[in-house]
Amino acid sequence: MTSEERFGVGEDGFVVKGIDRIIADQQTRARAMFGDDVDLTSGSALRKVLDAAALDTHELWRALESQYYGTFITTAEGPSLDLLGCDLGVPRRELRARGPVFLTIAKPESDRRYALPQGTVIVTVPVADEPVLAFRSARAVILTTEQSTATVEVEAVARGDDGNIPAGSKLRLDPEWARHNLNLGTAEVEAVAQQTFHDGDLGESDAVYRARLLGVPRTVWTQEALLAQVLDVNGVRDAAIFDPLGGVEATRRSFGTFRFGSRAFSRERQTGSPYFFDIVVAAEPGWPWHSGEALVAGVYEEVLDVIRQWRPVSIFPDVLAANQVDVGIRATLVVEAGHDEEAVKGAILDAVRASVNRLRLGHGVLYSDIVLSARTAAGVVDVQNLRLRRFAPAFGQTYYDGGIYGGSQELSVGENLDLAPDEIARFSVDTSMADLQVVVT
Repeated sequence: MTSEERFGVGEDGFVVKGIDRIIADQQTRARAMFGDDVDLTSGSALRKVLDAAALDTHELWRALESQYYGTFITTAEGPSLDLLGCDLGVPRRELRARGPVFLTIAKPESDRRYALPQGTVIVTVPVADEPVLAFRSARAVILTTEQSTATVEVEAVARGDDGNIPAGSKLRLDPEWARHNLNLGTAEVEAVAQQTFHDGDLGESDAVYRARLLGVPRTVWTQEALLAQVLDVNGVRDAAIFDPLGGVEATRRSFGTFRFGSRAFSRERQTGSPYFFDIVVAAEPGWPWHSGEALVAGVYEEVLDVIRQWRPVSIFPDVLAANQVDVGIRATLVVEAGHDEEAVKGAILDAVRASVNRLRLGHGVLYSDIVLSARTAAGVVDVQNLRLRRFAPAFGQTYYDGGIYGGSQELSVGENLDLAPDEIARFSVDTSMADLQVVVT
């Protein structure tokens, strides 16, 4: 028997016996039992019985294949993946409910524009014996006297089907969040759910769940184990651990300047002495840093609660907020005739936002990635004279080298936008730093 004729578990995985091979084997056994002159033509009764049995046998082979691959995280699906997650203590998470909300501003001042940024916290109106639910807007909205209404997609803060509120539900801005982040004056913003919210009763996809399971550390106290717990906290976009005694921090200016022959590379920690390390956390847009700033729990306190359960004795974290760096672009777009210029601009800004907002802490914005994102828009022939822009980061608490404070910058054509280890890039389609000129061919 050659290697091509072996079925079942092998060196390369599980090989399923095909329906054609099953039928051929059954016909061979039929001839051996009833003789070479047995009628196995397509219209014979014996052939029909054998074909029906072959289909059932093939299903058994497929079930065996599914059971075999269901024992590995990389190939398991559905309930099999759920069982593997239970073994690791990581259940499949529910999704966050989503839906459109109709916003209306009342009593606005005639000469003011009211900006509700991405991440604006919207809550349900309190009703007796019902918990208040919080939602976050997915994009920025501008309301004025002339344009006093807008529709925005919102996402529930808490996972689960509790967020599937019915259409027509009365909502409002979180008073505490608005007091800390907005200056509405006498204006009031009313909100109503346009449709019944959805997705809260669904679980995360196999691909997302599989990625979480593959990232579960198999150790108790390492940077990877702690980082996995911090990244799972609500409101955390990304995080990084800076451990001066636990490893070499190559991003510091002092790296490479040590005289190994004349002094020690680092101090040894004395047994029983307290040891501190830094956790730099980048929060999602609009998410409060401290509790009390909104109905939503603050990222700082949530991260501390997680760390308390994982840190060893006498090892203390210093949780710091990352510096958010707003990124912009300026470019000339060559567009085919017949395409809507504004639609092309909107598609490019959405593509660039998705590309930039996927970046992690310290990861710079590559010129080539922005060009590629812009070229994916329908109708775009070329992207010329592209320049990346950056706002200076907010003056933060971390100083891991490279942070730039002062005015905004516009880089040269082809130059990448580099970020410090404690900085994270953020791009908004509403940013004033996006300047796109269109040339129609």
